[in-house]
Amino acid sequence: MLERANTSQAVADVVIQRIISGELAAGDRIDLEALGKSLGVSRSPIREALIQLERDGMVEMRYHRGAFIAEIGVADVREGFSLYALLSALPARTVVTRRDPEVWAQLAEAAEAALAAGTVDDFERHAQRFRRTIARSAGGPHLRSLLRTFNGLVRVTSRLSMEDDLEHERALFRAEYDAFRDDTPAAAVAATVRHVLGTGEHAVRVLRRRGVLPDSDGPALDVTVEDLLTVGNLVGREGDVS
Repeated sequence: MLERANTSQAVADVVIQRIISGELAAGDRIDLEALGKSLGVSRSPIREALIQLERDGMVEMRYHRGAFIAEIGVADVREGFSLYALLSALPARTVVTRRDPEVWAQLAEAAEAALAAGTVDDFERHAQRFRRTIARSAGGPHLRSLLRTFNGLVRVTSRLSMEDDLEHERALFRAEYDAFRDDTPAAAVAATVRHVLGTGEHAVRVLRRRGVLPDSDGPALDVTVEDLLTVGNLVGREGDVS
C-alpha cells in the first residue's frame, strides 16, 4: 500500500521501478485494475501517473487498447539527464553570482550533511535539499515547474546510480559543492552539468548491466557537454532566470 502524499507520483514510481528491475518490459500491457488493487489506490491517481509516464516516454497509451510499456533506449535516458543538467545549471550560476549569505548558509548545511551521510536515503534527502534551495532562490516559477517535471525517470534512475555506487555519486556532489565555494559562476555551471551527466552515465551503465537498456545507443540529441556549458553560462545570468 502506498503512503505518500502525492499518490500519482508514487504510482508512477512503482511502474518505473518495475521497468528498471525487469519486471515490466517493452510491449507489456499494464493491468490497471491489478495495479490499483495491489497498491490500494483508485483509478484517478493511476490515470495521472500514466500521463506523467507517457510524457517521460515510458508508457504508450493506445486508443481503446490500454497502456503499454514503451521501448526505452540509452538516448532517452541521456536526453532526460541532458535537459535536467541544463535546467539545473541556470540557477546555479545566479546563486554563485549573488552570493546571498542566507541562501549560502542553507546550501552549506545541506551539502555538508550530504557529504557526511552514511546511507543512500540520507544522502539523497540532503542532496535534493541542496538542489531545491538553488532552484527556489534563483529560479522563477517557470523554471521550478520545469524542474519538477523531471520527477520520474531521471529521479528514479539517479537513485539507482546512488544505490549502485554511493561513493561515485558523493564524489560528483563534492566536486559541484567545491565549485560553488570557489565563487566562480562558470565553474559552478560546469560542475553542475558534469555532476548530472555523470549520474546519468552511471545509471546507463547499471541499466545496461541489468539488461533493461540495449548495448546500442541509438539516435540522440546532437548536443555536447560544451554546448550545455555554453548555454548555462550565457542564459544563467543575474535576473535572467528569476
